[in-house]
Amino acid sequence: MAELWMLLLVCGVILYWQVAMRAKEMAVAAATKECKLCDVQLLDQTVHQTKLSMSRDSTGQWRVWRDYQFEYTDDGDARYHGRVTLLGNRVLRVALDTFNPVIH
Repeated sequence: MAELWMLLLVCGVILYWQVAMRAKEMAVAAATKECKLCDVQLLDQTVHQTKLSMSRDSTGQWRVWRDYQFEYTDDGDARYHGRVTLLGNRVLRVALDTFNPVIH
């Protein structure tokens, strides 16, 4: 019986890892697209998850809420921060500090 629980745990971890990697790929693609639109350079390997929680979407379904941050540059010297917000499999918002900052 213990082997079954261990197998289920391993399968759950693998499934979570696959979904998390897919979400990160979506965040990287959204950040890359926004940086190209704003004519700035996304700094490689800077997209990282900062928040993970649950939230309801517009239809009332529970989805995973993920916030990612990244860095970009406009001149090669200065570094600025950007943010990507995902709800489930949808990109809700991409914000760059110098172009469309999020005001809280």
